[in-house]
Amino acid sequence: MPEPRFHNRRSRRPLALAVGAGLLLLAWIGCHEGSRDAEAFTSAGVTHLQQQQYDRAIRDFDRALALQPGLVVAWKNRALAHRGLRDYERALADYDQATLFAPTDARLVTERGATYVLLDDYQKALRELDRAIALKPDNVPALESRGRVHFYLGNFAQAAADLQRALTMDSTDAYGALWLHLVRRRLRQDDRPDLEAHAAAMDTTQWPAPLVRYLLGRLPYDSLRVAAAAAEVKGQKQGCVAAFYLGEEALMMEETDEAMTLLGETRDSCPKELSEYKGAVAELRRIAR
Repeated sequence: MPEPRFHNRRSRRPLALAVGAGLLLLAWIGCHEGSRDAEAFTSAGVTHLQQQQYDRAIRDFDRALALQPGLVVAWKNRALAHRGLRDYERALADYDQATLFAPTDARLVTERGATYVLLDDYQKALRELDRAIALKPDNVPALESRGRVHFYLGNFAQAAADLQRALTMDSTDAYGALWLHLVRRRLRQDDRPDLEAHAAAMDTTQWPAPLVRYLLGRLPYDSLRVAAAAAEVKGQKQGCVAAFYLGEEALMMEETDEAMTLLGETRDSCPKELSEYKGAVAELRRIAR
């Protein structure tokens, strides 16, 4: 005799529930494994990024994002890898994706603003840096970047305000002190006491201490040039960097021809990503007007 239908249905229900639970478990395990794999690819990408193996880093981040599209750290670091290759448009696209998942992350907004600086799009850079500072008022990198952008644009009072605020929060930043010195000189302000204080706190064996000593009148011009030729920061000799600050000093002393020669040296010799390069280009444009 065949079993009643209702009994047959009831007998299959626990099996169906067990199969469903098993599928959910497998899905959870798959997601968990995918997350772990994405983190592993991201970790490998960061290692390659630190080694300046940018193409390999990008491939690692690609794999991580294929597994976990919302992984902000992978978007951010892939943007840095694109920046390393000077592919700034792709870097911006990655920052755009990262900020979709983390819209209030001030660091991401700051880095996007810094990327616009690299593209020489200073108005968009200011927009992003304004937003980054609104999100995090004690955002030293954003304040420093915005201060330098204001210098490039000739807004020296605004540059001084930002750089002073940043230096108040990070008094150990030697380059911050140097840039504040530049804008104060442009504003005809005497900042020697502040520069003296910063010089006292610097490691005198490291660059840019010789540059600060020169600006304070404690190191001859020729000695500075020798020190700059010997110094190396991130694989870059500092001769073209020193030329920028020497050019600024010449400009303040109304030695225009000498200033143009020194600033031209910076423009022709420094990497285009450096703040000193961008500052030199901005000054040469102002002189030419």
